[in-house]
Amino acid sequence: MSKLIILLLQLAKYIPFSFLYLCSNFIAFLLHKVFKYRLTVVRENLSNSFPNYSSKLLMELESGFYLNLADVFLENLKLYSISKISLQNRMKLVNPEIFDQLEKENKGAILIGAHYNNWEWMALALGTYLKQDLFTVYKPLNDKNIDTLMLKVRSRFGAEIIPMKQFPKTVLKNKNRSTINLMLSDQSPHRGKLDYFCEFLNQDTPVYLGAEKLMNAASLALLFVDVKRVKRGYYEMKIVSLADRDSDVLGESTALHLAYLEKMITKEPQNWLWSHRRWKHSRKK
Repeated sequence: MSKLIILLLQLAKYIPFSFLYLCSNFIAFLLHKVFKYRLTVVRENLSNSFPNYSSKLLMELESGFYLNLADVFLENLKLYSISKISLQNRMKLVNPEIFDQLEKENKGAILIGAHYNNWEWMALALGTYLKQDLFTVYKPLNDKNIDTLMLKVRSRFGAEIIPMKQFPKTVLKNKNRSTINLMLSDQSPHRGKLDYFCEFLNQDTPVYLGAEKLMNAASLALLFVDVKRVKRGYYEMKIVSLADRDSDVLGESTALHLAYLEKMITKEPQNWLWSHRRWKHSRKK
């Protein structure tokens, strides 16, 4: 399996984007209508998140989700070969001055992202724009060959990829430097870390407090990266400043980035990763 993935990444260099998107239309149909990939989870998540939406609108969002999923999957075949210039053309940072100001002030930041639109392109592209060091958290994969390959791919443009268990130590070590620490915070916490719940997309939702704790411990700014699809294969990143100081109120900073994420998802729901079992854990009675 790992050899097949490596071969696909190598061959993708020669495949034009126009052909990739033709393939994406077909793959989206297969995932949605034939294999019904996690269809029950997708439908449950959408209907619970948008209880006032009509059946017709929910079905449109469902179809849009599978097309977005197929697009992102095929676009990511280009991760291994896409050039810096091409990547910046397809994933444009519209306000780099926020990072420039942080560097001038020698202040670091926690940068919150989400599994929304092409998050892999977003993480890879950030390394091409930043003057300061970029640290990105990741969960090691079980397949060592694929894990090694993905580490190589994700670090092509200077990002340092840090395993989850080592990430807090890395952030605290660099607390007096102007570093950017990227975290995707929209997944469900492990069963053993269900210590905080909030209202998110009309549901009682367990959330990670890790970003907030690191922000407070290292006196970091809190930023959010909003990724918008301009047209097929082209995106814009906007960096949103949410807070520049720590908070004594537990959950306050977390509520800020969750509120922005909810606003972003509500605007174009089809671009979020609805196949993830985000609400599999409930609050302990």
